[in-house]
Amino acid sequence: MALAAVIVPAAATPAAAAPPTTSADVSGSDHTFASSVSIGWRLQPYRLDPVTISIEDDAVDGYAIGARLITNGENGHIVWRMRTIPSGQDTATWTTYAEPGGYINNAYIEVCKIKASTGNIAFCQSSEVMDNPFDDN
Repeated sequence: MALAAVIVPAAATPAAAAPPTTSADVSGSDHTFASSVSIGWRLQPYRLDPVTISIEDDAVDGYAIGARLITNGENGHIVWRMRTIPSGQDTATWTTYAEPGGYINNAYIEVCKIKASTGNIAFCQSSEVMDNPFDDN
């Protein structure tokens, strides 16, 4: 007596659709730092996810480098928490999200040189503004 084997493929589930993504770079005018951001835009709820921020400090000069996300939208102008790396040649990457509530019109990052000894911001440079790829009409 022969046994028949029946092979049934497992039901495939569709992968979650990747959100539209925008990205931008910013470099220091003094050539001591560089940063980049990549943002995934989502609806329902309105949220930026994932937000990946990378920083590179290219100088041992007594300044830490920090980057922060800035959003503008239905709930106003929001400056998110600064993420920093210590003074000296170093790199770091963070992946996070932002959910300010309501429609998000645009977003960008601001990268700042921070005097390590005092914590005072010496200067900041902004990336280009990335507009929401979804039409709010």
